[in-house]
Amino acid sequence: METETPMDVETTSTTTSNTTNNNNNNNNNNNNTTIVKTNSSNIIKEGDNVILDINNGEYFSVVKVKLGSKVKIGKKQILINSIFGESYYSSFQVSNEKNILERITQKEIDDRLNNLVELNQNDADNRNLDQNNTAQKLTQEEINEMKQKGTDSNIIIKTIVENSESFKSKTAFSQIKYLQKKIKKYSTIVKIIKPTLKTLTEAYYKKDSRKICGLRFDSFGQLLTLGNIRANSQVLVVETCMGLVTGSIAERMNGQGTILSAYIGKGPSLQIVNDFGFNRDVLNTIYPFNLNTTSLLNKGEDISKLPPTVSSGIYDKEKEKEKEKEKEKEKEKEENVKDENVKDEKECSNEKESGKLKTILSQRNDTSNENIVKLLKDGVWSLVIVTKYSPLNILLSCWPYLNSSGSFVIYSQFPQPLMEVHQFLHKNQMAINQQISEIWMREHQVLPKRTHPMMGMDGASGFILYGTKVVKPIQKSTSTTTTTTTNTSINPIKTTTSLDIENKVIDATTPSTAAATTTNLIEEQEDSESALKKRKIDE
Repeated sequence: METETPMDVETTSTTTSNTTNNNNNNNNNNNNTTIVKTNSSNIIKEGDNVILDINNGEYFSVVKVKLGSKVKIGKKQILINSIFGESYYSSFQVSNEKNILERITQKEIDDRLNNLVELNQNDADNRNLDQNNTAQKLTQEEINEMKQKGTDSNIIIKTIVENSESFKSKTAFSQIKYLQKKIKKYSTIVKIIKPTLKTLTEAYYKKDSRKICGLRFDSFGQLLTLGNIRANSQVLVVETCMGLVTGSIAERMNGQGTILSAYIGKGPSLQIVNDFGFNRDVLNTIYPFNLNTTSLLNKGEDISKLPPTVSSGIYDKEKEKEKEKEKEKEKEKEENVKDENVKDEKECSNEKESGKLKTILSQRNDTSNENIVKLLKDGVWSLVIVTKYSPLNILLSCWPYLNSSGSFVIYSQFPQPLMEVHQFLHKNQMAINQQISEIWMREHQVLPKRTHPMMGMDGASGFILYGTKVVKPIQKSTSTTTTTTTNTSINPIKTTTSLDIENKVIDATTPSTAAATTTNLIEEQEDSESALKKRKIDE
């Protein structure tokens, strides 16, 4: 099977030549050797998570490919064995007769489009076209009959074009658009895409944007930058986006650092983290825990009341089963060796060292409540909140664990919740450089003589509040000296330590106090408005 490797291809050539000897009159010998090295990460292998881009973004499907498995594309179950060994971003066509995927290149797709019919080269226009659906001579029954017989999609499209009365009078641009529309309808082109933050965001946004809180790939550009997400950092994230935000942070940190992923509810929902296809080193940096842990710590209550964190779903069950089988085999081998009494002292020491390494690796992703509390008390440098719930209570619950000068970023689809957070932090002097910005992007179609903004798109993708945490400094007491005596009289002033702010935060973690803060802000606004009305009446 031929494989195309568009990226990460290294080609080296060496040329050796033997010079001619005047005495022996030997011929020149030139040997050319070409060595091609391909990156295995760009080749589709069994067990990989891939994204199926069907008909150029018409819809997406995220699947885990296995040898002999079938994938539902449209209304059919298609065998996908032909994709193994091919490179990512390869295109395949669904064979209606065999229900398999057949390799096809972009050049073949373009040639097929050009060979279907000759395009109009005259200066035609579309002003005289009638929109009464009478230009097509073929009936829907005749078209369905051709499809049921298994007629090739090219023949069906060509027959439809030949029986269209208005096709010849259209402009060349309209003819191309018409043909592309028919190709999408009567043939299925599948492109295999490698899962990344950008491709997964586009796939889930197309499927149902509400499940990921309306986040687009351009939203993550601001979210990760303003949150100061980088390698070798400690990040606390609270999200309700099926693990998309956690996965984006893990992709950028690449296994270097710690990610504390807080969930709201019975258990963590990190389905999309699995779709990234991270290796074990990256997955071991993610520590899911219940958000109630922070509330109990803030109140000084015992965390043993909380149930242990259930399986986060970010580890492949099959790999776990394979590891269990390997452990059982190792135990059997050890028992057999013990019975034979053939072990040397060196082997024993080596096994002890390997056992220590295994315990260290297993403890690296220790999601017990005690380990989570230890990591929280160590502090984090970035706080990221992306949730459909009100962010104020969540922020106050996580605030004590964000280090001073740490960055925080909050995403919401609506500006009102962010305004409440901004006012609260500003009033209590808990943050600086606060700013609320709207995420906005316009996508353009770039084609010859047809460059314009896309007809259907979402202009806004929500709002972001970001800033930096600060702590009130300890105010030093002032002293005054007298001229008559050497003694100093100290005027005591109440000192406000950083704990005062933390106490405010702890008191505000309960829903009643947080609601009281918002009602106080509303009452202050109403008082100011009533005062203005009274002034106008007096005038």
